[in-house]
Amino acid sequence: MAAFEFACVVVIALTLFAMMRARRAIAEVLGEYAILAVAGWVGEQSCIEFYEHYAYSESWHLFIGHVPLLIPLIWPLVILSAREVARALGAPARWQAVFAGAIVVFDAALVEVIAVGANLWSWAEPGHLGVPLIGILGWGFFATAAVALLDRPSWRVRLLAIAAAPLATHAALLATWWGLFRWVLRGTLQPASVVALCALSTLMVAGALALRRRGRSLELAVAVPRVIAAALFFALLAQPDVSTASLWICAAASALPYLTLTSYKLRFAGSPSSSHTQLPSR
Repeated sequence: MAAFEFACVVVIALTLFAMMRARRAIAEVLGEYAILAVAGWVGEQSCIEFYEHYAYSESWHLFIGHVPLLIPLIWPLVILSAREVARALGAPARWQAVFAGAIVVFDAALVEVIAVGANLWSWAEPGHLGVPLIGILGWGFFATAAVALLDRPSWRVRLLAIAAAPLATHAALLATWWGLFRWVLRGTLQPASVVALCALSTLMVAGALALRRRGRSLELAVAVPRVIAAALFFALLAQPDVSTASLWICAAASALPYLTLTSYKLRFAGSPSSSHTQLPSR
């Protein structure tokens, strides 16, 4: 576990560096990262306290309450980079938070199952490869609420995300639990859930191809932070005691839409090709 935790620290540092280099707004990136880290811890700690639906392995070395310190330091990178993807693909401003939340759900469908396979944490119910669907959706709820507030120009409003994002997450979790997941889609869901993820991936690849025909793609500056973070979980997946056919299928299904969307041409500031592809940060 110590080697994995060290790798987490390296990935956090590299991803933050890549995001600051792409945005050229160091203070803003670090400020939003700090808000999300604190809000993420509040959300995790309160969810474990209230619901006892999942728990982290005791092999983590440094905890704050029930949550390993590194967890709220990793998830903000997933959320911030998801927002950059939503922006790069031209998501309307009023729907940007929803798009970012949907991207986080898609990412969590892979991150969660690999982490459970590696015994980093465990859930009280099996669901999709050891993860109940509400657990995957929970991060989308949190990301949607957080991004909606972080997109406000006022830092006073952004700071509200520390309390408001966890509260909104709890409200959405309770509504979806009692309105749906308490009664249906419980128990072991694979292989049906794996097939559904592959079908979703196919639709997303088709959508990615359509976006590319319209001139939309992910610049390397947007894709690289996500690649760095994803590398950590693919390294976990490569371990013999974690690797399974189902997990590799899910990994391929999750990677294909991003591979299809990414532009592998280098862009340089001021070049003619970058003038019509670079989108404003706001």
